[in-house]
Amino acid sequence: MKRVILDTNIFGEIVDSKEVEEIKQLAERHKDIVIYGFDIIRKELRNITKDVRTEGKLVRLMLLGLYDKLVRFHAYFATAAISQLADEYYEVYQELGGKRSKKEMMNDFLIVACASIHELDIVVSNDTKTMRSDIALKSYEIVNKLKKYRMPGFIGYESFRRLIS
Repeated sequence: MKRVILDTNIFGEIVDSKEVEEIKQLAERHKDIVIYGFDIIRKELRNITKDVRTEGKLVRLMLLGLYDKLVRFHAYFATAAISQLADEYYEVYQELGGKRSKKEMMNDFLIVACASIHELDIVVSNDTKTMRSDIALKSYEIVNKLKKYRMPGFIGYESFRRLIS
């Protein structure tokens, strides 16, 4: 069984590609893939402006509905251990020459920390400038090795799409 967490940008990608219903159906059929949620991701989705529409539908409601349908009851919440691990990722990120601010990076680091602590198999993200940047990936690898956490795999939306097809 594959245990997967979707970064916030993947929900937007699903809506943008007009594959909401198809992804819901594919995810439901695949009993060997479990999609996990995280309160940080849901909060990011809730922060989307309430009146933005696509094809006459409210984007925020579509994203939250998609999140709830895909995640169902498989959701994690931020803990002190997750926050501590994310802080350690950021420290190593800076030491390796990472230039982005802690505010810019922290949600991504929290998502990866959640995936690492809960031993999720895959993090799905198209964010190659922050979450999946070379320096960020190296930071996760160094810290996880020191802490003896298994490193999750990282894939983009297209690979996720193939995984559940």
